[in-house]
Amino acid sequence: MPTDTVLIIQHVEVETPGLILDVLHDHRIPTITRNLIADPEAELPAPAELAGLVIMGGPMNADQLDAYPGLRRERELLTGALRSELPTLGVCLGAQLLARAAGLEVKPGDLGYADELGWAPLRQVDRADPLVGSLADAPAVLHWHGDRIVATAALPALAATDSTPVQAFRAGPVAWGLQFHPEVDPPLLDRWLAEPDFAAEAHRVLGPDALDMLRTQARAVFPTLQPLFERSMNYFCSLIRARVSH
Repeated sequence: MPTDTVLIIQHVEVETPGLILDVLHDHRIPTITRNLIADPEAELPAPAELAGLVIMGGPMNADQLDAYPGLRRERELLTGALRSELPTLGVCLGAQLLARAAGLEVKPGDLGYADELGWAPLRQVDRADPLVGSLADAPAVLHWHGDRIVATAALPALAATDSTPVQAFRAGPVAWGLQFHPEVDPPLLDRWLAEPDFAAEAHRVLGPDALDMLRTQARAVFPTLQPLFERSMNYFCSLIRARVSH
């Protein structure tokens, strides 16, 4: 019998769940957090003991299993989550790890595309998808990644941008991967940009005005993006509640 708890896995301290956590708390869904990069041997509940799973982003490659042994455990956890139809959401690296667990390729970002960083709208959004569809109306979402997921006919893309053919996909009845960062609100973005590594990467990709540009765009976009992503998360929370009630 599953508990009512959602497991959140982070890879970098500053890459918190942001708006994802806010909505989970609004629904009074308890959460626990683990970081398998900082503690590869951390105790993890089994999928059967959980109501949901959220895996956040990080700078690692999804196949760096020797350098980051915790990633191997995450992929095993995701394989079990798919098998048990555990409501699952992967963001950025989390989406890439979910893709690998589902049998998809994840290609390094230097294979034909530059890093994608900044605010830009999604294209080719599958409006029929109950989690991703509402984001078709978002003026922009935050992109911050290099590697790319490769879709298949069995697991097609649910959204794209010009440089990233797979911005979202569905790995099973209740599992989604989002390559972008809908969880980031302006205060969380400020925390990211206060980190020297994040700021340096933004300057490298976007130029000397990168930080002001990203902050200004966040303030313009977020009032419209927030309710749309909250709608997505409300659906995800309904799946969690359905699992607990069975």
